[in-house]
Amino acid sequence: MQLARTQVQEGNPSAALESLRKARTLAPNSEEVLNAFAQVALAARATTPAILTLESLTRMCASVAQYHHMLGVALLQAGDLPASLDSLRRAEVLEPNRAPTLVALGVALNARSSYGEAKDALIRALELEPDHIEAAAALAEAEAALGDLVAADARAGRVLERSSTHAVANLVVGMVRLKQERYPEARDALLRAAEANPMSQKVHYQLSLAYARLGDDVNSTKHQELYRQRMREAEERVRELRAQTGMPGSVR
Repeated sequence: MQLARTQVQEGNPSAALESLRKARTLAPNSEEVLNAFAQVALAARATTPAILTLESLTRMCASVAQYHHMLGVALLQAGDLPASLDSLRRAEVLEPNRAPTLVALGVALNARSSYGEAKDALIRALELEPDHIEAAAALAEAEAALGDLVAADARAGRVLERSSTHAVANLVVGMVRLKQERYPEARDALLRAAEANPMSQKVHYQLSLAYARLGDDVNSTKHQELYRQRMREAEERVRELRAQTGMPGSVR
């Protein structure tokens, strides 16, 4: 455990995971070891090991909101939105006023296009932590989708003042500019979003619209295909996850 902490501090999560695997061999039912392994696996984007570990933790410690929250985040990373929402809602029931859970819940609800529910969760998160940049960006996304362009534009702008390359904030600006028919500005904002998060399906879809409005059929077609490719990749990740966990239909 101590070696793993040192390796994390040195920026070597792969080595830390290997140390924690050895710790699990010595203490397979230790909550402390399982928690540390799950946290490092999440940070390293080792999604399947994180999920399998957190499944054990949530069974062992069913009343600990943090573990349900972490499982929800891992499932969100994997793209299994129904299972992610299930875990995050359990975490919220256990600990209703925990800002990180509300932020993750808002992000997952945005991904499911449940923007009204997302807005409610994210407003609560910002009441608890007014400077939470991810909550502000996700709320701007919900506001833009709900048609509140003025609020979304202003909120995304404040996020970009703090982090000019923020993927979600640039996405929101691009969506707002598209609706304002300011197509060159929309394209530029969306290209910044794509650079920050090239795996985003939504960014490529919006870019295809922006290029279409600009009469650039070649780039519009390119981003339509990237959007479809990202969709296929996400579906394949969920299938692989369910196969590896041995659970049909959902990992929960």
